[in-house]
Amino acid sequence: MASVLDGKPIWVGILIGLAVIAAAIGAVHYFLVIDIEEEIKATESQIAELDKKIEQGRAAQRKLPQFREEVRRLEIELEKLRRILPSTRNTEEIIRKLKSLVDQGDFILRRLQFPDLGAVKGSDPYAEWPITVSVEGRYHNLAILFNRLSNFSRIINVEQITIAALGTQVDRTIAADFTAKTFVYVEAKDDTKKPAKK
Repeated sequence: MASVLDGKPIWVGILIGLAVIAAAIGAVHYFLVIDIEEEIKATESQIAELDKKIEQGRAAQRKLPQFREEVRRLEIELEKLRRILPSTRNTEEIIRKLKSLVDQGDFILRRLQFPDLGAVKGSDPYAEWPITVSVEGRYHNLAILFNRLSNFSRIINVEQITIAALGTQVDRTIAADFTAKTFVYVEAKDDTKKPAKK
């Protein structure tokens, strides 16, 4: 290399040295630094994404007590709705309540018939359950009985009322037949049942 620079001014050597250094720096930058810079950018974007997810998690954690309170409130509301529209017939409870009302109104209970649940109609989530009741008593007591039935926590509609005067009217003056229709919530059937094994 010294033979190439013989007789040349010193600045030519400096220029050649600078060109070699620039080429070396460019090669190092191209082969090493660019890859490292891309790695750094990718890592920084991953860190930013993870920071965003962490912040979302912290925001959800801050709302957790609120969500728990909402779940508790909805469970209380569901319990109230289950009293109004239960998912079981609770025949014993209805017999007990009706018997209590009949005794309070000084009625004679002639018939209390619990047929099977009606079919679910269309997309309604409930089935009708008409209970046939026959009593003998006084007309005003019958009105009180209907009023008390309307105060049950469970929905009970009184339908198909027939009232007839009794032949001998001493303690009781009328015979009444009516249908106390209540409703039962029917759980949606799971259509994704496993096929039966052969």
